[in-house]
Amino acid sequence: MAQPKISIIVPVYNTEKYLRRCVDSILAQTLREIEVILVDDGSGAACAALCDALAEKDARVKVIHKVNEGAGLSRNAGLAAASGDYVGFVDSDDYIKPTMYEALYGAVVRHDADLAISGVCFVDGNTFSQTGDYEEKHYFEKDTVFEGEGMKQLLLGVVGAQPKESEDSRYGVSVWKNIFKRSLLCENQIEFASERKVMSEDAIFMVDYVRYAKKAVGIPGAFYCYRRNETSISKSYRSDRLEKVLVFLAELEAHIKDGLSEEEYRIYLDRLVQGYGRVLCSQEIMHAHDEKIPYRTLRARLKRICTHEVMAAVLQSYPWYQLPKKQAAFAFAMKHRLYWMQKCMVLLRAR
Repeated sequence: MAQPKISIIVPVYNTEKYLRRCVDSILAQTLREIEVILVDDGSGAACAALCDALAEKDARVKVIHKVNEGAGLSRNAGLAAASGDYVGFVDSDDYIKPTMYEALYGAVVRHDADLAISGVCFVDGNTFSQTGDYEEKHYFEKDTVFEGEGMKQLLLGVVGAQPKESEDSRYGVSVWKNIFKRSLLCENQIEFASERKVMSEDAIFMVDYVRYAKKAVGIPGAFYCYRRNETSISKSYRSDRLEKVLVFLAELEAHIKDGLSEEEYRIYLDRLVQGYGRVLCSQEIMHAHDEKIPYRTLRARLKRICTHEVMAAVLQSYPWYQLPKKQAAFAFAMKHRLYWMQKCMVLLRAR
């Protein structure tokens, strides 16, 4: 096989229902010089066998079987085995459009860039959408190059956004819509943390990589098809989610402090903090609704989130009134502990 231009790493854990579609979409790429590394993260026999069967059909597919450690460490195992000039990541229950890697690779070649970023498509339904729904998120209208001081703006836009922007992160923290120069990863020993220790390992990886990259390019188009979780928000509910979010936010801040002053990053990071607060409250509300938990219990759980010293400090200082209308209303309700208002907003959206 020719030297691959891109190594595409796919962590796999018992996703045999979706895996064939995922791998077929990668092998159908118009950029043919790729390798696909399936990292079987301790799946059951059926899923492990499917990985091997897919490798037998196409020489570009490799399989690594390993003990279960989570997606972050599985991606690291894939990185250790990769040989491409660039690296991409695809989750095994998602799929991609045929021109994704040709578009991304063409951009890094045109601009001699270390990183290329594209948009994302959201497919299927969850609590707040319906099965069959389709939505595209475009981050760039044309090739947009970042270098020098522009890399600082890219870093800030990965971490968060200004209050008036529509999303909590301007460019998104996810790695799967991008490609990364493998030599830069190796030289700087950039790896994924275990999500069992720090949630949202994508964000930490992205921040670390952007700090070392000299040049990046954002391209128009949305190629990565992210399959929304078909179960409700309440199904992913965990009672310790607040603690995990706080650990992640502290770790994220530790990683962005190098090279940025607090004056530069605070408004961006606080946007992300209040965004996580909104998600945490929504999970509590949907969990209480589905499990028929009394309002007094829900109220106590929402109070625990909204009055935590980290969340309360951000809500007190953040210009919530500049947020998009619905986000502003929710932030207002969190700040003033209007738990009934939060509940009504979430349940109306879920109808």
